[in-house]
Amino acid sequence: MKNEHYWSLSTKIAFRFSLIFILSFIVIKNNGAFPFFNYINKPLVLLTYQFTPWFSRNILHYDYDYSIFTNGSGDTSYDWITLLIFFLYAIIGTIIWSILDSKRKSYYTCYYWLTTFIRYYVAFMLINYGVTKLIHAQMPPPGLERLMQPLGEFSPMGLAWTYFGYSKGYSIFIGLAEILAGFLLFRKTVVLGTLITIAVSINIMTVNYFFDVPVKMMSTALLILSLFLLLPHIKPLFNLLILGRPAQLRVVTRPKFGKPWINKMLIAIKIVVISVFVIQQIFGLLNRQKFIDHYLKKSPLYGIYLIENKDDTHITIPKDWASIVFEYEGYATARDRYYNKKKLTPVININAQTVSLNNYTFDYSILDNGDIILKKTLDDRTEEIKLIKQNPQEFELMKREFNWIQEYPYNR
Repeated sequence: MKNEHYWSLSTKIAFRFSLIFILSFIVIKNNGAFPFFNYINKPLVLLTYQFTPWFSRNILHYDYDYSIFTNGSGDTSYDWITLLIFFLYAIIGTIIWSILDSKRKSYYTCYYWLTTFIRYYVAFMLINYGVTKLIHAQMPPPGLERLMQPLGEFSPMGLAWTYFGYSKGYSIFIGLAEILAGFLLFRKTVVLGTLITIAVSINIMTVNYFFDVPVKMMSTALLILSLFLLLPHIKPLFNLLILGRPAQLRVVTRPKFGKPWINKMLIAIKIVVISVFVIQQIFGLLNRQKFIDHYLKKSPLYGIYLIENKDDTHITIPKDWASIVFEYEGYATARDRYYNKKKLTPVININAQTVSLNNYTFDYSILDNGDIILKKTLDDRTEEIKLIKQNPQEFELMKREFNWIQEYPYNR
């Protein structure tokens, strides 16, 4: 801050509001940033689960499904109303605090610890997302069903996820940029880290806004918190970058305690927190891989197949089915000649070589070229249907590789 010994009235009021509002957000919206913090803030989160619906129903008279809290979407009615509660709580708290503590000259020590919480919160949050991108797990590459999906069926978020997921190299690059938020963990590199997180957060926020990704609140918070950290350095950065004048960036001074053992303990706590976070990331990656292996296990008949219809009299498979995709175990999709999609839940028995589809159980055999023959014995005849396997690598999206030299744009 400009003067650690004396702050203006407006600065003190702004700080009081910021501290209450930001800490409320960080504590309740931790989102897995701080290791094991979910055990500490659980009572407050459960209290919020009760208070937010009550506030919505009785104060705002706004009705929504009160059983929905933060889930895959961080922009639920619950989340926005909770944010409003934080805002109102911060206003009331600021008024009371200003009355009871009007003679305080500054809050420099409180400011230091607030920025410390913010630095670790933003850094851990972005590193967590970045590490996931390094293994190409947050936005996975387009699967078989995506490859068969017409562009017009994509939601904006689905289109963005496929765009980011297509390139493993791009995913790693973005992940590394987010991991650079680790500069925030050290006071001497806070400005560098903040400039990086501002750039990264703006990119995340614009994607979330313009592709309707329901993480708008959190991405906006990351940007605002990064800007908050940069506030004391705005003037020297302006002098350096805009006016071209010499400037010196000031490192925020850590408050010193009279007893040396307290200062040493704080250093030890920092080492422990960062170490636990690193270990948590390693185990998180291992658990994510186990999750993928368990819940996204490939189907035994994995592949894209065109349905060969030679016999117009067959009844086991609808005549207008044109293709079928077996991607994950227990899940498949069929498309008709008009490209309408139908979700299926096939039951495949590898040992008996049978597959249940469309309320019929077929015997299947796999040919050397990957095609599948389905056979079903009926009362008067045996129906045979051929599934012709397609090569996903022949799709234009998949077979086009990187080229240093292009005489003409390759835009299909």
